[in-house]
Amino acid sequence: MKPVAPQEVLDALLTRCHETRTSFGDGHVVWRIWGYSEKALPILVLLHGGSGSWNHWVRTIPALEPYYQIIVPDLPGCGNSDLPPQPIDVESIATILSNGLDVVVVDDRSFDLVSFSFGGLLSGLIARAQARRILSLTIVGSPILGLNRDGPANDLISVPPNLPLSEAAPIYRSNLEKLMVKNPEKVDDLAMALHMANMKRVRLRSRGIARRSEMANNLRGVPCPMNFIFGEHDVTLRPDLAGIRDYVQKNYPESTFHVIPDAGHWVQYESSKEFNELLLGVLAEGR
Repeated sequence: MKPVAPQEVLDALLTRCHETRTSFGDGHVVWRIWGYSEKALPILVLLHGGSGSWNHWVRTIPALEPYYQIIVPDLPGCGNSDLPPQPIDVESIATILSNGLDVVVVDDRSFDLVSFSFGGLLSGLIARAQARRILSLTIVGSPILGLNRDGPANDLISVPPNLPLSEAAPIYRSNLEKLMVKNPEKVDDLAMALHMANMKRVRLRSRGIARRSEMANNLRGVPCPMNFIFGEHDVTLRPDLAGIRDYVQKNYPESTFHVIPDAGHWVQYESSKEFNELLLGVLAEGR
């Protein structure tokens, strides 16, 4: 069977979504909603990772679409969303997104929130702001105790602007292999297309913001059940996966903690089948 071209995959998803915008100051956040007319379905909000966009969830949306109305923003300064005004920090971005949810999620309906990587850094603040209606928070691959300062995640190479694609593509691939996946062969044509498109549009320097904010502090007082999902070989975590597990089990003993074997940071892409089945089960158990 001939592989489906990356743009065909994206077009098929985008033709099924409803796009809307919410405002902040002089800018806008772009939101995409799958199942917009399916008012009877429960609502699931997905937050992508740093330097990404809605397409970090390209393999999650189709699997969960039959069961949820899915709402995915491009974080401020990423994808098609405008860069927020200075000073930019976790609190200001979380406020923009929480205010946007008040507009996008109509009739004060409840929702589950799933956050990947940098999105997780924001989600504790959003959950507290949305305490009246958030049902659960699932953290995926977020470095709760801070970013690892050693190893391949810190060996990324900047791609100069205007570098010819033939020279830029190997650098993008190398960065993906170092940071996002355990198995280099999982960096396929679709992953490359998503990553290169995201890097061309990103203006938010999320890594610097992440290093200035302790995610563990933002999770304190979260007013809903929490779940944690990690790839076994996520290179972003400090001190390591075992340390994160110990911290979660000590501080949030009522939460669930799941590890997907032989997967890296972008676990919902690299091990999409296992991740989608796990996430559907985790969300169902919380109802």
